[in-house]
Amino acid sequence: MNDRVAYSYSVLRYVHDTLTGEFVNVGLIMYSPQKSFAKFVTKSTFSRITGVFPTVDIDDFKLLTNSLKKRFKYVYEKKIANCDLWDKQCSLGEILSDMIPKDDSSLLWSPISHGVSSNLEMDFEKIFSRQITKFDIKRGSKRKTDSDVWRSFKRDLEKRNLQGFFQEKTINGRDDSVDFPFAWKNGVWHCVEPVSFDLSAPDYIKDKAHKLLGQLASVNQDSSENFKVYMILAEPQSSSLSSAFKSAVSILKKVPVENEIYFEGEISALLDKLGCQIGDHSAGVH
Repeated sequence: MNDRVAYSYSVLRYVHDTLTGEFVNVGLIMYSPQKSFAKFVTKSTFSRITGVFPTVDIDDFKLLTNSLKKRFKYVYEKKIANCDLWDKQCSLGEILSDMIPKDDSSLLWSPISHGVSSNLEMDFEKIFSRQITKFDIKRGSKRKTDSDVWRSFKRDLEKRNLQGFFQEKTINGRDDSVDFPFAWKNGVWHCVEPVSFDLSAPDYIKDKAHKLLGQLASVNQDSSENFKVYMILAEPQSSSLSSAFKSAVSILKKVPVENEIYFEGEISALLDKLGCQIGDHSAGVH
């Protein structure tokens, strides 16, 4: 027991959308003054990040984390040069403040946690695996994105020669807007929204549903245009996430806009319905 030393650690979070507060754990720092130990590592793969945030710019993200690694090296060497990094009065909180300014909005530290260890390197790897890489996509597998669902719908639309009736449409509200990749107008805008819930964790699935609910509610409140939404939902690959997906569907049923929900396997049924509406409209049937 005498070989066990105290340590502190914090998880680095990447915040993609400051309005919703959604984040992914992307790095870990551990500090133990007793053993002159300080280590900081960030993710080397990005499948989880793009799985949760399909629109993230990975090149920008790499620049962000590489900059932080350089900052850690600078803080590390500066403290060593001043002979106070290993002073027991120096806290991990001070090091974290030196690495990321408080006004940074895209990278945040989690609350500091503490533990004791007889092997700091081994415990660092265990925490990194549990907090950072646990939900990473296995090599060779690929999560379905919104764009994949979009392509499925577009392919079937083209097979029926209906693509000429659709266009991209943005519904604007006073404080928000929603971009729909497919829409056609017949008195009201009929807007198709492809949404993939093939994510890595229950919270991410429910958060995505809440975000879409909030956006649609916001634009519907004060938009000058009438619109109806047809949501095409892709399910998560893992059966362990079925309950979270059911919750997401229930959340989306609360959208305060006229809407219909279809699963990805029901695209043909949706196109049957839209095709009939387009045919009636073109023939002047009301």
